Amino acid sequence: MIIIAARTLLMYVFVVLTLRLMGKRQIGELEASELVVTIIISEIAALPITDTGVPLVGSILAILVLLLLEICLSQLAYRNVWVRTALYGKPSMFYSNGKLHQEEMRKQRFNVGDLMEELRNQGVVNLNQVEYVLMETNGKVSVILSAEESPVTPQDMDISTQPVRMSYVLIDNGNLIRNNLKRLGLDERWVEKQLKEHKLSHISQVFYLSFEQGTGKIVLIPKEE
Repeated sequence: MIIIAARTLLMYVFVVLTLRLMGKRQIGELEASELVVTIIISEIAALPITDTGVPLVGSILAILVLLLLEICLSQLAYRNVWVRTALYGKPSMFYSNGKLHQEEMRKQRFNVGDLMEELRNQGVVNLNQVEYVLMETNGKVSVILSAEESPVTPQDMDISTQPVRMSYVLIDNGNLIRNNLKRLGLDERWVEKQLKEHKLSHISQVFYLSFEQGTGKIVLIPKEE
């Protein structure tokens, strides 16, 4: 039992580190090759956990080979368009200039019902409202609204706007985020001052504290008792 628990812990840590090295994409954003590597890694990692007769070293070596292969292919795809197309494919245009590309939909096995579902998911009820509908290489469908249906922007209305300010979390559920504090040029004395102004004595009493760069606006939410 102890051996199985130790193997499980070791493989868990190793696989998490491996996936971190592969990148930060979510499962729904993985390309086909990345998804295949992820599935194979999960299968290899499960073998030494369920069967103590399988050596850990062999599984770890196999996962390292897959990691190296994925990193190399990703670098090649980054530098070479042909490799990128071979690995990930090209976007598929389903609708443009008022015309449905039925042959492309057939190739991707994407029917009208699927198309209308994707439109509704993005708040569109009619094809007349869109200019383009295409499937990206990761399988997600992008819907580009026509000019008449696009939301009005301040630029369209000739309205002057203020620059977007970045807000940083400084306290997360009682934990001080020192990296953000340092990035903003603040220190713990500044934090203590904010606590006193809100009649709090310790950061453990704070659920959320953020600071908006440029304006100095803060949002402080105490923990519920």
